[in-house]
Amino acid sequence: MVCTDSSPSSFGVINAGLEVGRLTSAKLRLLEVVMSPLYPDQLPTSLEQMRAREQDVGARLEPYHASAAEGGVDLEVRVRTSATAYEGILEEAETDQSSLIVMGRKGSTKLSRLLMGSVAERVIGLSGCSVLIVPRHAVLNLKRILLAHDGSEYGEAAWREVIHLAKLAKSEVVAVSVARDDRREIDCKLLLQHLEASAERHDIPLQSVFLKGRPFEKIIETANEEQVGLVAMGSHGRTGFARLFMGSVAERVIGTVGCPVLVVKMRQEEEPKEK
Repeated sequence: MVCTDSSPSSFGVINAGLEVGRLTSAKLRLLEVVMSPLYPDQLPTSLEQMRAREQDVGARLEPYHASAAEGGVDLEVRVRTSATAYEGILEEAETDQSSLIVMGRKGSTKLSRLLMGSVAERVIGLSGCSVLIVPRHAVLNLKRILLAHDGSEYGEAAWREVIHLAKLAKSEVVAVSVARDDRREIDCKLLLQHLEASAERHDIPLQSVFLKGRPFEKIIETANEEQVGLVAMGSHGRTGFARLFMGSVAERVIGTVGCPVLVVKMRQEEEPKEK
């Protein structure tokens, strides 16, 4: 599912969604959320206005259907009315059982946390599927993918998704493991050995990078130095408080890095049980 708000920053999101559609042959749904009235007493006089607005938005998005078809991509336009953008996105994704949400990074409020918009933050925290965040002016290029792996089951889920994408796009992979201190060095190096062996089995070119320091800083530095077109990371859970907070490392990477970021969710049956 590809989310747009018809702003200039949505163009990169739509192009990224079309690229994913071409690569995977997946059916795309292009969604724009129309805001419903804030107050109940506005509803009777606003119903006709809302329907008219939905029709206007749908008509404005319809040319994307034709242009996608020319590129061999099956795209359907959707317009949904909801109280908030993030609720509309989540409702549509759940209804359609979407496997991926593609959306922009900018926020709709001045209270957006860090540099990532509040809408994107809430969708990532609450969605049951993976989310691809596309910064304004960014272009999705899968020739070089950076995998940020922290040694967890969630990082391993991200690696499985990178394997899938790398095979389809014939990508080179840069695998980064960052040790905050000396105590983590051995674990990080063993993790990279595991990824090297796995990449060899799947015939995927992989460059392993071990670094020491603050993980989010090293991931961003490496993404810039290696000129990757995508950063892939795991999301730590979707139950309890884990659903609302993705972790400071992922949050800062998403808010700062210049290329698209794929936040990979584990399927519910794969997630470790809470103790």
